[in-house]
Amino acid sequence: MPGPGLDLLGPEELAQLTDVLASGHLSRYGPDDATFPAKVRRFEELVAAESGTRFALAVNSGTSALFLAITALGIGPGDEVIVPGFTFVATISSIVYARARPVLAEVDETFNLDPADVEARITARTRAIVAVHMLGNPARLDEIKAVAARHGIPLIEDAAQAFGAEYRGRWVGGQGTAGIYSFNEFKTITCGDGGMLVTDDEALYRRAFAMHDQGHSPNRSGIEVGNRPFLGLNLRMTELQGAVLLAQVARLDQIRTHLRANRDLVQSIVGEVPGLCFRQQPDPDGDLATHLVVIFPDAASAAAVSSELGSITLAASGWHVYNHMEHVLSGRTVTGRGCPFDCSCTDDRPANYVAGMLPATDALLERSMSFSIGVQDPNLAPFGLQMRDGADVARARAEQFRAIAARVLLGGGQ
Repeated sequence: MPGPGLDLLGPEELAQLTDVLASGHLSRYGPDDATFPAKVRRFEELVAAESGTRFALAVNSGTSALFLAITALGIGPGDEVIVPGFTFVATISSIVYARARPVLAEVDETFNLDPADVEARITARTRAIVAVHMLGNPARLDEIKAVAARHGIPLIEDAAQAFGAEYRGRWVGGQGTAGIYSFNEFKTITCGDGGMLVTDDEALYRRAFAMHDQGHSPNRSGIEVGNRPFLGLNLRMTELQGAVLLAQVARLDQIRTHLRANRDLVQSIVGEVPGLCFRQQPDPDGDLATHLVVIFPDAASAAAVSSELGSITLAASGWHVYNHMEHVLSGRTVTGRGCPFDCSCTDDRPANYVAGMLPATDALLERSMSFSIGVQDPNLAPFGLQMRDGADVARARAEQFRAIAARVLLGGGQ
């Protein structure tokens, strides 16, 4: 099973789905009476409350949520958006299809944006910073928010992999200008595919809503109201997705408690091997604990251990690393022309990307491996645990890791 939520599908989801089918309304819009269960709206209200934001907008994917955050900020051709070089490709593609230029920045040992490198890459064209909370670990939000504030730049939180993670006692995603979550099968909770945008900015919310629903204003209940501010798309979430998510989110505390207990057990065993360390955590209590990232002394030992475990180093994790994003490196879009790759707005600063352009990120990823605690992605963390695995399985997998790592690093066994 890829993610925690998918591993826990059960009668609660079926009951919520049956409720929707019985209502006869599958769209997020329905009559304003007791016959309409309003699953999407209820889920939005719940996430807004938990994230501490005024507005939440449910959409069909995390990629769509990112695209809406960027376009609702008015970002477009000639603008730059700073993102980490270690992130899922959607962080970059959502900027590209807004016709803006992604600026790749280094990550530090949180495996999230390095605040100092972010500040060094700010130019007069920088219109946003996207702080990704990669692998469920909160980024250095205090430092990144300070950089954004010094330069008057909006901060977007990409919490696609961190739904339910916290920083300083508050959910990540709700602490910037806008934040997004994802609900695909590899995320904390899932409805197959889905996403959410959260913000305190009413103007941004109204623009995002209009963009996601053919230019309409919020809360139109499916009625053609006219006076639409601009052309939009259809990125709406359905009632079926909302129903599944209402059942899933009710298990969030159970998921976090279980993941963190298994993470602590695995870390205590793996940490016995001299020479190994773990990623830095700006808020250890807030880490979602879907992954335990192990840092080796060198790339050779990381490769050897991961290979014996049937896993991979993070440097080999496909479209999570800029080096493997062949469409980004070659500047390919569906039309093959236009900004940001073929853009007269930026002739003085073309959008060129090459493998190896982030040496600090590359070196860190080459000597690191993720031990899955609850998200088993074959292109990211093939070795580890599933959500249903208890302490006995966690201990056995951790001891397997410890024995192999000790032999590789120390020339012995444990």
